[in-house]
Amino acid sequence: MISSSFRYRSVLILAAGLLLLGCDLLESEGAGQGDPTRGDTTTVASLVQERHNEQPAGTGVVVGIVDGSDQQTLARGVTRAEGDSVDTHTVFEIGSITKTFTALALADRVEQGAVRLGAPVAASLPDSVDVPGRDGTSITLKQLVTHTAGMPRLPPNFGKEPEFESTDPYAAYSVPELYRGLEGTTLLHPPGTAYQYSNFGVGLLGHLLARRSDTTYRVLIRDRISARLGMEETWVDLPEGPNQRLATGHRPNGSAMPHWHWRESMAGAGVLRSSARDMVTYLKAQLGQAGAPSPLRRAIERSHTTLYDREGEGPIAYGWHVREQNGHTVFWHNGETGGFKSFIGFNPKQNAGVVVLSNVAQGGSTEMGFALLDTVLTNTEEDGQG
Repeated sequence: MISSSFRYRSVLILAAGLLLLGCDLLESEGAGQGDPTRGDTTTVASLVQERHNEQPAGTGVVVGIVDGSDQQTLARGVTRAEGDSVDTHTVFEIGSITKTFTALALADRVEQGAVRLGAPVAASLPDSVDVPGRDGTSITLKQLVTHTAGMPRLPPNFGKEPEFESTDPYAAYSVPELYRGLEGTTLLHPPGTAYQYSNFGVGLLGHLLARRSDTTYRVLIRDRISARLGMEETWVDLPEGPNQRLATGHRPNGSAMPHWHWRESMAGAGVLRSSARDMVTYLKAQLGQAGAPSPLRRAIERSHTTLYDREGEGPIAYGWHVREQNGHTVFWHNGETGGFKSFIGFNPKQNAGVVVLSNVAQGGSTEMGFALLDTVLTNTEEDGQG
C-alpha cells in the first residue's frame, strides 16, 4: 500500500519538474516618446487588466512590449500583500526562461570556437562519471539544448535527498547528486531521435558550460550575458535580507510562496530572477536592438538557428521553441516556479516582442503573451512595417 505522504511527495516532485513552464502604470519610450506603439493600446491594456483581474489579491503582473523602435511597459498590482506597486524594476523569478540564457551561453561559446555543438557530454565531465547512451549513440551538447537527448524531465534520484523540501525543491540537489542521477538514468529514446522536454538536460548543460569555463553558472551568465547587455537587475543569488524590489511569489489561492534556491547542478534550468526593464533589454537584444555593435549579436543570431524540427509541433532552436502564429514566425519560451509565471516571445523579422512577468503561479500568462504578441504583430503588419 502506498502511503498518503509518499503520494504527496511524488506529486510535489512532479510539480517541480512541470514548473520549469490595484496600481495602473504605463511607461513608454523610444522614437514615439509618449505615443502608443503600433499595437492597439486599448487591446493591450485590456488584456493586461483581464489577467490581473484573474489573479488573487496581493499579486501583480508587468508586461513589456517592443514594437519597432517603440517600447512600453504596463504594470498592475503589487509585489505582495500591503506591498509596493509593481513596476519596471520589480524583480520576479523567471523560471525556465533561464534556459534561453543557458542556450545563449552555449551559442556564444560555439561562436567563439570554445566548444563544438556536437561535442559529447562525456568530454566535459570527470572521467569517473558514466554518461548514459542508447543504441550505441552518445549524448551531445546539441541534444541537451534541444531536449532531444532522451533524458527524463528530472533526474531519477531527484527529490530523494534527505534535505528535500517540497516548497524549495531544487535547493538540496547538489552536483554529486547530479552525477549520481546521470549514472542512474535510462534514456527514453536514442539521442537525437525525439523531443522530450527536460529540466535535467538543460540543468546539466549549464553545469557543463560553467565547468568548461572553469567558473560557476552564476559567474558565467553574469560575465557572458547580463553584464555585456547591461542587465543590472538580473540576479542569480537572492539578496541578503529584505529587498523591496523583489516580488513575493504566490500560489493560485493567493498564499505566499518562499523563493526557490538552486545549486550549481540544476541552475541552468531555472535559477534566474529579473525585472521587466532587464527582460525588455534582453528582448531588444534578440531583435538586434542591443546597440551597435552588440557584443552578442552573432551569438544571438546563431541561437535562432533551427537545430531540430519536431514534426507537426514546430522547430527547436538554441533553447527557443518556434511556432507559426497567424503567418508570423514566433520564437518563445515560458517559465514557472512555485510562485511565479513568465513568458517571452518575439518575431525578429517584424522587430516586435512581448514579455510577461507575474508573481502568482497561475495559468494564463502564456496565453496572454501570445494574445499580446498577436495584437502587436497584426498592427505592425497593417501599418506596413512587416
